[in-house]
Amino acid sequence: MDIRRFDIAFDFFIDMMGEDAARKLTDGQDVTEVFADDIARPVKAVIIEAEGPGGGNPYVEFTFTDEDHSWEWASSNMDMEPDDYEVGAVA
Repeated sequence: MDIRRFDIAFDFFIDMMGEDAARKLTDGQDVTEVFADDIARPVKAVIIEAEGPGGGNPYVEFTFTDEDHSWEWASSNMDMEPDDYEVGAVA
């Protein structure tokens, strides 16, 4: 398994869940279904911090089958550069 953590735009959650549900996100909440239509969808996605530093975007921990799977998801869904992708790795 490969685990990565990324901040995800709050507007994405509003678009996918509706504003009321997005505003009720909580730490530890499973949000895997929000990413169900993604290319290379994650095995699991859990909110780590519902409100990022300074009221920023939610911080999400993603579980993928392996590094190839996580890179496929990140590069196709987040237009992520390799350096930014590596920052999200969880040891």
